[in-house]
This record gives sequence, C-alpha cells and structure tokens, in this order.
Amino acid sequence: MERSNVVYLISILVIMASHSSPSHGLRIFGYEIGRVIIEGVLICSTNGTANPVSDATVFLTCGGSTINLAYAVTNLSGAFSIVLNIVETLLFNPSFCGIGANLPTGGCGVEFPDDVLYSTLSLVSIARTGDTYTAFYRADRFR
Repeated sequence: MERSNVVYLISILVIMASHSSPSHGLRIFGYEIGRVIIEGVLICSTNGTANPVSDATVFLTCGGSTINLAYAVTNLSGAFSIVLNIVETLLFNPSFCGIGANLPTGGCGVEFPDDVLYSTLSLVSIARTGDTYTAFYRADRFR
C-alpha cells in the first residue's frame, strides 16, 4: 500500500474515532472518561535534599510497549503535565500504563540503568466539564 494511502486511511480512522462515543474507552466508577490529565514532579534526592530535575523528558508508556503514548518536558521546578486527546484516552489503561523519565546527563548526579526512571499512576479525581469527564492522575514516586 502506498504511503499516501496509509496516511489517508489513518486520517479517516482518527476522524471516525473523534466523532464516535468512546463506548469501549476508559470507564472509571461508571463514568465514560473523555480526557486524561497526568501531572507530577520529577525530583532527585540522592543526598537527602530534594532537587527538581528540569528539562527531562517524561513519557507515558503502556503495557511494556516501547512506543510512547504521549510525552512532556519538565519545567524549572521539575513539574510536568500530560494531557491525552480523545484517541490517546481510548488507548490509556491505568492498570497497564506508567510514566517514564529520561534523565538529562548528570541530571541526578547518580548513574541509573539507561538513565530512565519509572513511576506508577494514582487517580486523584474525576471532574465534569460540559459533557466531558476528565480523569486526573498523579505520577507516584519515580524509581
């Protein structure tokens, strides 16, 4: 199949998914979730002092996949926010997803295997805006 045909087919599927109800999407406490927001802070505390890690890429990965569903870069305070669109929300499963963080060289002063840390996710709240329910998650401690 030609590349242009593949791009066209993917575009059609994305448009169809964005206009359909997520009947097989993320459901929490009976609510159909239309958007997911994940927030956290990447901190390095090797000597007992908590220091934020800035300019680190954090990514959402699910089911042990090597493909990242979404990513963000930490700010000067080490904080990040990942907002999933409707298609990414359909692919998100909090039981099988987590946050990874690529540490900048020397960003923690300690060598970690592959300079990658991982965190699980915890549900903080669910809020409704109009017809859309948003699930808010926080990244737990990175290890």
